[in-house]
Amino acid sequence: MTEAQSEVTIRPEDIEKLSEAELDALVKRLREEINSLKATRRSLVEEAKSLREQRRRISEKKREAVARLRELRDRKAQLMEELRKLKEERNKLREELKAKREELEELRKQAEKNANLAKMSIKKLKKRLEELEMIQMTRTLSPAEEKRIIAEIDRLEELIEKVKAAKELEEKLMMARAEVNALRIRIRDLNANIEKIREEIGKVKNEMSSIVNEIEEYNKQIKELSERINDVSSRIDELSKIIDERYVVYKAALKRRKELQLARIYNMRIEELRAKRRELMERYKRGEPLSFEEMKILFLDTDELLSG
Repeated sequence: MTEAQSEVTIRPEDIEKLSEAELDALVKRLREEINSLKATRRSLVEEAKSLREQRRRISEKKREAVARLRELRDRKAQLMEELRKLKEERNKLREELKAKREELEELRKQAEKNANLAKMSIKKLKKRLEELEMIQMTRTLSPAEEKRIIAEIDRLEELIEKVKAAKELEEKLMMARAEVNALRIRIRDLNANIEKIREEIGKVKNEMSSIVNEIEEYNKQIKELSERINDVSSRIDELSKIIDERYVVYKAALKRRKELQLARIYNMRIEELRAKRRELMERYKRGEPLSFEEMKILFLDTDELLSG
């Protein structure tokens, strides 16, 4: 029970027992108390309004934080998908690099076996071949010389093919090395992109964690404000109830005071009328003439005179 509630504890049914003076004092006290209660209630209404505005602002901040968290979750999912694709591409390139290295190693072994052939000049070999063919065509040779030159021509032709093959192998080796280097560069670039995306994912996660903490703090504040609003609202309801109760007593007191005032005035008028009648009766007995109005006062019913 509040202090205000204990100010005036008289019940409406007790009003009948009070005098007019007591009713005057009661009406004054009730009016002051009701005004005080109303002022307190207005203050509480303003407090509730301020608390609701605070809760509204915090709720708006929470909605913004939840929207941002949703954006970050979408961004994280997007980054995770990009990361998955980059890792998948890197795995494929690593498999390709592994196969290309094996190919390179095999080509290197073959190239080492034919290193001397690859160093030979095909141009010189062809020039020597042309010289021998020219000798064969322009000179008269003995059977032994003819046989030797043909054998040399066959040897040169075979050697030229081997040198060509050795040089082609060298070219394949160079190409394989270039492809291996290109794959390494691509994998290195992918690693850099993967690391970059991982860093971005880390930043997104940190921001998400921070926002989750913000939302939890907003929820805590909203809960506290809601509890305070409920408490203030309960106090407002309690005061409204007390004010209504005070009004019942106040109106009853006013009504009873009015009744007593009217009764007092009525009694005063009766006493005045009785005194006037005694005066008129004395004059009447003495045989003095009375006016029509004086005759009405003397002989008409009291209630009829007072109501008139």
